[in-house]
Amino acid sequence: MFGTDQEKLDHSTFECGLSDKLLSDLPNSADTITVDGRQYPSSIVELHRPTGKYISRALIRLFNLFSQKGVIRIIGNTCAPGLKFPVLTSGKGMDQFEKLPNKCPIIAANILGYEEFPNAVTVKGEPFMVLNIRENWKSFEDYISDFTSKYRVRAKKILKETKEVEVKKLSNLPPNQWIASCGNLLHQSLSTKTIAIGRNLPKLLSCYHQSLGDNFEVWGYYHAGDLIGFISCIRDDKKLFAMHLGMNKQENSFPKLYSRMLLDMVKWAIDNDLERVNFGRTGAEIKSTLGAIPVENSFVVFTRSRFLLQLFKVYAKYFQKKFIYTLRQPFKEPKAVKSVPIEE
Repeated sequence: MFGTDQEKLDHSTFECGLSDKLLSDLPNSADTITVDGRQYPSSIVELHRPTGKYISRALIRLFNLFSQKGVIRIIGNTCAPGLKFPVLTSGKGMDQFEKLPNKCPIIAANILGYEEFPNAVTVKGEPFMVLNIRENWKSFEDYISDFTSKYRVRAKKILKETKEVEVKKLSNLPPNQWIASCGNLLHQSLSTKTIAIGRNLPKLLSCYHQSLGDNFEVWGYYHAGDLIGFISCIRDDKKLFAMHLGMNKQENSFPKLYSRMLLDMVKWAIDNDLERVNFGRTGAEIKSTLGAIPVENSFVVFTRSRFLLQLFKVYAKYFQKKFIYTLRQPFKEPKAVKSVPIEE
């Protein structure tokens, strides 16, 4: 795992340098928040669950009402996770946020590592899974050859079982030819989850496309002429950030399609001489089979309210979902170098 101490994590290594414009262009963006003289974009949060019980929908509506009134603010933007991490001031609580409106008693932030703060609750999030591209990977075949036999066979099986799939770069096409379809696929993939990226998913993809231009790439996966899945990513200099992924839930012909998409991202990174692929959160185990390793991150919630603070602590202790996964080691162990005695 990358360092667990926040002080040891280089934020510039993991942040996206193109994120500021995107974060300000997103429809739920809000005023900037200043921490230790540095300004960070902020946003309101709109929770949405396409399916669910009535009580869940009622609680979500209540949360959204408070958020829209400015009671809750997020540093960064839940519509673009993993692109910006604030550097918070150790040992300080709400008073580290400069010129904060009194109507905003709750501030949340996604930070690298894990650190506790006064008048705040810190909970660990699912790690970001990151693959560092090795210098000896001059081609995708070099990458596959560094796997152990078990994972090499697995990768080749994925490629074989999805060989009928045709891949097209959608972001080169006019937006009206792919945004609505990809928004529908994204909706299908998120249909059972509570999400914080709003209801209008085509609008979200359009915002990425307009804000980032050629740095936002969208790849579509077709079978028999039908779009059955897509994956999007942001290219920032030598780094690649996986963003949205959608698949047709009724398409059962290619159960390995998700893994194929991730393998394709590695291939694009190697072919374009990149240094790192950030696969994002979730799916830690399957992403570790590709050689990705976890980068620890946490969510910190600050509040002026003692009642809310105790409520958050109870939630963190008793209701916060525990992430259980097994990390795989797909690469062969480096060969030991035999020492040669030096003759005097």
